[in-house]
Amino acid sequence: QVAAVAALFLALGFAASAASAFTAGHFTGRPCLRASASRDLLRTRSARSVAGAGAGESEADGSPRWSWESAARSAASFAGAALIAAAVSMAPAWAGEGQSAEQVAGFAEFAEKGGAMDVNPACFVTSCGKQTKECFVDDSRCLKGALCLSRCRGGQDCATQCFAEYGCEHLDAWLNCTVEKEKCVSVPQQLVDVKQWFKESVPKKLPKFDPASLQGTWYKVRGYNPKYDCYLCQPNKFDYTPGSDSLKADIQLRVPKLKSGGFWQNNVKENLKISPEGDRSTFVAHGEIFGLSFDEEWYVVAGDDDFKLVAYKGQNLQDIYEGAFLYTRTPSLPATIEGKARVAAEANGYVWSKFCVVDNACPAQTEAKQEAATLTWDDVPDLIEWFAPGTVPKKDFSGRYD
Repeated sequence: QVAAVAALFLALGFAASAASAFTAGHFTGRPCLRASASRDLLRTRSARSVAGAGAGESEADGSPRWSWESAARSAASFAGAALIAAAVSMAPAWAGEGQSAEQVAGFAEFAEKGGAMDVNPACFVTSCGKQTKECFVDDSRCLKGALCLSRCRGGQDCATQCFAEYGCEHLDAWLNCTVEKEKCVSVPQQLVDVKQWFKESVPKKLPKFDPASLQGTWYKVRGYNPKYDCYLCQPNKFDYTPGSDSLKADIQLRVPKLKSGGFWQNNVKENLKISPEGDRSTFVAHGEIFGLSFDEEWYVVAGDDDFKLVAYKGQNLQDIYEGAFLYTRTPSLPATIEGKARVAAEANGYVWSKFCVVDNACPAQTEAKQEAATLTWDDVPDLIEWFAPGTVPKKDFSGRYD
């Protein structure tokens, strides 16, 4: 069955290559934009395919001219559809065999311990057919992003770089359907227990914190968890209506694109529900990023009108995580505030030297044109890994294709 998928992918590449006599074994597709169902899964670099040509030329009398090129393109489209259909024939028994009963917190830890995700291959078509087609057939950048994530095997830094380079609405929608909602791919639920983790080592929140004191714009100027807190350009805006039981938050951040250059801008909307005074947290947050939802508890542990020191614990399907960050009203930490902020951090058990300095320069950047992604034979194992987790050995991969 694995060989069958590889053969289909190979047939697809052969058909696309024949269409333009492109012999290097590399294929490109349309950028992360909605395309019609008649587009090829993988396109060659010919000027005609980039321009969307493919309907075939006409004879002098206006009748369509049959050619090997148009026939090859049709074969490529057929192979693309067959590739998705092949997922249905893959046996779910491939995944989850011989798994350890050791507890894990999410995709990242499960993969790190050598686990293979549970998979229902038919689900990709029967429950998420629209999203799978739009990602795998219509959109080369979405497909490349999915393959990049497959190669990461749950690693947070690696996955973040995949999203920085290939993130788009189609990829978010596909992940939301296949991983979040329908659970076509999942960590065995009996191995995940985060409730107890939230109850352990809980930061001590300030009593009777006034949520109105967060109104307006604050900047994250220091971060404690390098995976989550140290992104570039992090102005956060809060909107609180007196008497409300929640606080609206507009969280911004940038991720450097290590391969193509520039930055990937993110705006995350969160609703911070104000916790009762007797609860362990100051706020409970729920939001969505990269197509997957997350739940967090925020603890305002110190602060005044000049700064707020916030600790947090959170979880999503990928991982559990925790950290802390320092808010000020200015993009950088004023020397007049640093002293008392440091005392507050150390009083709450944090090592000041471990905080990163957040760069809030936020230089303007022009909207970069999204080029079609390049797919190679080296991507075939990553495609197989989505439908048969654990089939392909893990590679040393940072999320950047050289």
